[in-house]
Amino acid sequence: MPRSALLDMRSRTSHSYSPDRAAVTDSDKINISSDLLREFLTKIFKAVGCDNDTARLCALGVVDADLHGHHIQGTDHIYSTVRELRAGRLNGRPKIAITHETAATARVFGDGGPGHVTGIFAADLAIKKAKEAGIGAVALVGGGDIFRLGYYAERIASAEMTAMLFTNTHPVRVHPAGGIDRLLGTNPVAFAFPRSDGEPIVMDLATSTSAIGHVRIASYSGASIEAGIALDQTGAPTTDARAALDGSLTPLGGHKGFALGLAVGLFSGPIIGAVLGSELEKALAAGEGERRRGHLFVALDPAAFGDPAVSAERISRYAAELKRSRKAPGVDEIYLPGERGQRNRQRFEREGIPLDRAIWEHTVQIGREVGIETPSIE
Repeated sequence: MPRSALLDMRSRTSHSYSPDRAAVTDSDKINISSDLLREFLTKIFKAVGCDNDTARLCALGVVDADLHGHHIQGTDHIYSTVRELRAGRLNGRPKIAITHETAATARVFGDGGPGHVTGIFAADLAIKKAKEAGIGAVALVGGGDIFRLGYYAERIASAEMTAMLFTNTHPVRVHPAGGIDRLLGTNPVAFAFPRSDGEPIVMDLATSTSAIGHVRIASYSGASIEAGIALDQTGAPTTDARAALDGSLTPLGGHKGFALGLAVGLFSGPIIGAVLGSELEKALAAGEGERRRGHLFVALDPAAFGDPAVSAERISRYAAELKRSRKAPGVDEIYLPGERGQRNRQRFEREGIPLDRAIWEHTVQIGREVGIETPSIE
């Protein structure tokens, strides 16, 4: 495959680059320090048109996902941001602006900026408004994919606020309950709850049975996916990752996941003045998708309802009760939502980030195509 193939994807879907490789094993990994990876990615983002702050914030967000072990939202996915920046569908020097505002709400126009940059702006504005009004609800319209929602939920929780985030994703991947056509995004939702004696409890989940990234990574090597995740183009269940990418993903829990995914799409679409469904697809085809899609960030200050210290302590007590509860056979520990990722972050900051060699090779190829020297990781 020519070196330009990875980035020449204007009319292709995200699974177009699927080199023939043996299945990736635990030993087929590289280890890279988070600082070195951030520096490398910052250079790549600057090379494709980002100003210094935009490049830095993009790299911070990407590496944060890798530190949590969510590579499908991290380095593995930088190709899409690079592609959109090079094509002019994302703006590497956005002028982010507030277009509508009340004491507790705001609508932000992201000027087509990358999601990590516009998302941080929206999250910080939601925190500011929650401190002043008890709640801050910020609609972000006109930015790129914001990737791992937990990144912003944790940022809001670090300000001692409860977080809620909603986004609709594209391209559409998920069929409605009872149907086979893909009409919804994987439409993730995230929540975060500060507690008194540890990291916040963080929920971050797609409303499809599987995140599309897991299927994409399986497609690199032709590995099978679990049954129940996807249908092929004819509507038949499939465990073939490449057939799944051409077909549709199943909604989480059938009709319940369909309903939840629809609610997330409505919150982050028409409710805040953004578009979704066929209207979003038409905008994407016209090169306007990154300026018309939406995300909703909500920060809630527990102090608006009483003593926030009491709230955080009660959350901690209940978390401890859950952790102490009886375990099923073969289970060593009950994990709270977000706990595994938080432990990964602590360990990977010390020891380095383990990346599948395939992901690293993709990233190196992107760097070479935009003129960035590959760092030594030996």
